[in-house]
Amino acid sequence: MIISADIKAGTKTVRQMKFSDLYLGHPVLGHRIADVPGEPANPVLAGEELQGDIQKLISECRSVQESTVTGTDFVVVYDEIQYRVSVMPSVGGDVFVLRRMAFAVDSLRDLGVHEAYRERMLHKDLCGLFLISGAMKSGKTSTASAMVRERLMSYGGVAVTAEDPIELPLEGQHGAGVCYQTAVRRDKGGFAEAARHIVRWGAKLILIGEIRDGDVAAEALRAGVNGHLVISTIHAENSINAIRRLQAMAAETFDTGTAQSLLADGLAGVMHQSLKGDPRRLETELLMVKGVDSAVSNIRNGSFERLQSDLKLQMANIVNTSAQRRSA
Repeated sequence: MIISADIKAGTKTVRQMKFSDLYLGHPVLGHRIADVPGEPANPVLAGEELQGDIQKLISECRSVQESTVTGTDFVVVYDEIQYRVSVMPSVGGDVFVLRRMAFAVDSLRDLGVHEAYRERMLHKDLCGLFLISGAMKSGKTSTASAMVRERLMSYGGVAVTAEDPIELPLEGQHGAGVCYQTAVRRDKGGFAEAARHIVRWGAKLILIGEIRDGDVAAEALRAGVNGHLVISTIHAENSINAIRRLQAMAAETFDTGTAQSLLADGLAGVMHQSLKGDPRRLETELLMVKGVDSAVSNIRNGSFERLQSDLKLQMANIVNTSAQRRSA
């Protein structure tokens, strides 16, 4: 028996439903809705009551797709909800994969980032490349955007983003600071070329949507060495693996020794995050590198396995110091 999503929910619009992703437009598999709470199957097939609204949503996706340069990744606003859309070229035909986007940037506190970690992430003198690592759907972009916003609120200045696509509304004034958001053009050099432009535009605070390859890693680390604060995301299982992956990507552009030196000099820190439990709760671990001699030395020497000791010691010290301050 195939379970359809609106049998139990009784809904007629996509807006009313809770889900993680929509898979729309396949001629045989139909319209599928992933991770609907309370449903016995995953993904569920959209029922008859949803078909009319889904067809309108697909029409909007096709309209926006035709107006984009690549036609593969874009943002659609439908029924007052903003969706990130990626086009999947399946054997049966193109499928629109949609994920809801937020209309506001939450604070680091509201996202669940530990107070002791927030102190390090928002320190006035922080510079270099700061990574948010994690799996897909772990909220990395939300954390990175919150960090940008709160630093602008605290210290002012100019922030510029390079995103593909733009996911959260950061453009505008935040306290005394201003943020400009830019959409990356894959046919114009992608993230690496965008990062080079941003440095020339004078931004001291830079958000790069994701570190995906060696060119982007190299540009982000160079900017960090030159005194910018670059905030970005990377897919990884934990903080140490994020650093390993970053080093491997940087080694695509430089020799191994140069890549490790650039990483040691340019990396500010890594916060790994994951969502656990029901309701989902943010779990984090933080490894600061800038100004931590042992971590810098281990990275420069390629002794990544020794970073685990740095991580455990730092996490214990950070939390204990924060607790002592609160009780003082």
